[in-house]
Amino acid sequence: MSPYWQPDLMIARVDLLAPGTLAARGIRGLLLDLDNTLTPWKSLEVAPETAAWVASLGAAGVGACIISNAATARRVRPVADALGLPWITRALKPLPHGFRRAMAMLETTPDTTAIIGDQLFTDIWGGKRLGLYTILVSPLSPRESLFTRALQRPLERAVGRKTL
Repeated sequence: MSPYWQPDLMIARVDLLAPGTLAARGIRGLLLDLDNTLTPWKSLEVAPETAAWVASLGAAGVGACIISNAATARRVRPVADALGLPWITRALKPLPHGFRRAMAMLETTPDTTAIIGDQLFTDIWGGKRLGLYTILVSPLSPRESLFTRALQRPLERAVGRKTL
């Protein structure tokens, strides 16, 4: 697998990552994808264990921001408000602008920031391009957009994405 698409860490779900592990790596800011990372695709429901995990980030000294390619705040804002997190829409991942906006909100730099997401060509590649620590999770749901299901997932398999 190309280094651009090779995550630094792979985990099944976000809540399986100990916030202290991030802090020990010098991570002070965490960018969080929304769909199929924090919530199932197109869902506003946050699992209790995910909410508890997000709440524990602050105690470890790690700030977080939701970064989504969603065009509007209609889906992002309710989840962000429920979790008490800042958020960004129209991030245009993997382009760098949205990542930089989120880091500015968190007052972090690439070497103190990580990204967690479920897609190689948006979350991981975008993070790698900026030098972030990248964490790939398994999608929470098999439901995905047609674009992701028909184009991105086959391409991920072609470049050697491993599953957990």
